[in-house]
Amino acid sequence: MPAHETPGTDGAVLLHPEHEHWPAAFADLGSIAPRRIFALGALDLLQSQARTALIGGRTATVAGRAAGAALAAGLAARGDVLVTPAETGTDLAVVDAARRAGGRIIAIIDRPPAEAGYIARAAQRGILEHGGLLLWEASSPRGGTTSHRSARLIAALAPRLVLVEIGARSAGMTAAAIAGGLSRAVAATPTDQSRPGRGTRQLLAADLATLVQTPDELDALSDPRTLAHL
Repeated sequence: MPAHETPGTDGAVLLHPEHEHWPAAFADLGSIAPRRIFALGALDLLQSQARTALIGGRTATVAGRAAGAALAAGLAARGDVLVTPAETGTDLAVVDAARRAGGRIIAIIDRPPAEAGYIARAAQRGILEHGGLLLWEASSPRGGTTSHRSARLIAALAPRLVLVEIGARSAGMTAAAIAGGLSRAVAATPTDQSRPGRGTRQLLAADLATLVQTPDELDALSDPRTLAHL
């Protein structure tokens, strides 16, 4: 795809629950499960069982970006597929690190690629050029709740979720609540009071997330039976 080209819906596949590539994991969402999803890119990634979701806060610090990138690179180097919104500073660091490590990415985005901002579009082009996949919900409502709707898809699609410096009212918190309710593993990278990430600290303090820094620590949280189900 040329550098100036914007990914759009051309070539996208409309997935539905009867489609062969529809992720079975979405059924776990019950009444809030999506009905139709657009997919652009490598559909084979939806068959991978080695998936890890990473969501970063909108206010990215150097330390937060470094923590997310280090974890993403380690996971990607061993073949994990990264699931991310691919829109904020921390998420973009995750995307870049995963690509540099030879990894592939599923980006669950809030809106069609043609409606994304310039930076997000550039990231989406890179994801597609490196064998990744873009997913977005068909007929998703516009407005401030869109990212929270996408968060539920991220929470369902991966057996484990890692949060990096997320805010207390962020889509990452929505994803954490849903992931926990679906018996997914919820983890968070270190943060402290001097940095953004109030939501991360709240989850850790309430034992709703486990502190991790490496792929091996994350593996210790993941139930192989959950991985097989997805």
